[in-house]
Amino acid sequence: MPEQRIQAVYRVTGAERETPAIARAIAYEQTVELPEELITDPAIVESIVGKVESVEPDPGIEGAFRVTIAYESALASGQIPQLVNLLFGNVSIYPAVRLVDMHLPDEFLNRLQGPRHGVDGLRRMTGVHGRPLLATALKPRGTPVDGLARMARDFALGGGDIVKDDQNLVDDDFEAFKRRTQACHRAVAEANADTGRRCLYLPHVAAPANELERYFEYVHWLGAPGVLACPMIMGLDTARALAQAYELLLMAHPALTGSYTNSDTQGIDHGLLLGTLFRLIGADISIFPNVGGRFSYRAEDCANIRDRLRAPLGALRPAWPCPAGGMHLNNLDTMAADYGADSVFLIGGALLGHSDQLTASTARFLDEIRRHFDERLEAPERPEKFSDEAAQSVLRHLKFEDGFQWSNRESTPYKDAADLAFKAVRRVELVGKFGERTRCDLRYFEVAPGGFTSLEKHLHTHIVIGARGTGLLTMGNRRIVVEPMDVVYLQPLEVHQLHNETREPFGFLCIVDHERDRPMKP
Repeated sequence: MPEQRIQAVYRVTGAERETPAIARAIAYEQTVELPEELITDPAIVESIVGKVESVEPDPGIEGAFRVTIAYESALASGQIPQLVNLLFGNVSIYPAVRLVDMHLPDEFLNRLQGPRHGVDGLRRMTGVHGRPLLATALKPRGTPVDGLARMARDFALGGGDIVKDDQNLVDDDFEAFKRRTQACHRAVAEANADTGRRCLYLPHVAAPANELERYFEYVHWLGAPGVLACPMIMGLDTARALAQAYELLLMAHPALTGSYTNSDTQGIDHGLLLGTLFRLIGADISIFPNVGGRFSYRAEDCANIRDRLRAPLGALRPAWPCPAGGMHLNNLDTMAADYGADSVFLIGGALLGHSDQLTASTARFLDEIRRHFDERLEAPERPEKFSDEAAQSVLRHLKFEDGFQWSNRESTPYKDAADLAFKAVRRVELVGKFGERTRCDLRYFEVAPGGFTSLEKHLHTHIVIGARGTGLLTMGNRRIVVEPMDVVYLQPLEVHQLHNETREPFGFLCIVDHERDRPMKP
């Protein structure tokens, strides 16, 4: 298969003599949505219409066939919504057609971040190595906030690794969300201070689309390490965008996926949806119903999800399988054998109901996990210390320091556009990348003597404010000297470059749109 093509594999159930025609119908339906006889332009046939590569009997189901179709990668437009539309948009309405596999070229995968933390990142966050992580859920809805916080604290005191909200914990308004999540986060942080470990509290974020970012911002401000989200309810690409925008762990819940996975003859393969697609959108942990629980998943379904979360997928990090759904203490033997150390065991009702002492129950379940694995504990990375005042100061007050540095902000070499030449420039992201509710970003750039920024243009506007030293701004044929407190407005697509021709550093503040295009060559 040419490297620039996306390969989709469908299971078509029906008469063998009809399957080749169905395969061609899929190839046309998913690309041009016209009958084959109406597509007469050779260029469209060659570059747009899907190519049926094979039609073979499906070894797993009698009377079914595996149809492989290749699509030009450009048809996916480098984005998740169009990828799903291309592979399964209209054909999802066809009877007896199921998307069971896909192969993506690196040029598509390289556009995606995937899991921000993945297996190694979560190991560092918790400091737990060599065994599965133990997780539970705060439930049921209707429990007073102090009761949920006490539950979270007791689980953390017992040595639990991840305590998440139940997906039904949805608050009436933003203020109620703040009160509940703050109480639970504080309780876990205080327990962590007692144990010296780092249990992670993950609030469930569910809100109207226009408010979702506000909730993510608050979780980030609070200092919680991540969130629980339901990607199929929130929207796959909404989840991806939020996971990419915030440095938060994403635990993905399978709510609403059953309508896609439960039929062997229609929908989307379990592993493809809960494994590959969830990983593409940035899920660090993918929850799914384990075999033997209260749902209908089979052993092969669970193994498929597990394997796809761990399989090579371009440069994307592997993610954590999280079997759940009615697991008990006596399931841990089998779960240990099936999933190994790099997995999260989510146990809710069985752990919460094991005894009336949640701390002791948590320790009992952990002891059973340790019986199968060699645990190694290290100091957790970035352990949270809950403080309202400190959290507010990090977000709202960046103290100016010597050398044109700011507290809680790192200075990094400028390297945004590898194909544009620049020299001796450093950058400090000040506001906009850390969960603030802004439509613009504030950044500081500093050009060393003899240095220069790239000669570029872009659709978004710029505001440049001189901060230190003297620089020279070229805009087309204009040359402007920029000194401290000078303000310059740069229009869309205005070619510009900043030079430092002096012997002292030249620094300037730059205000840009939060959502912006990449710099372009003139």
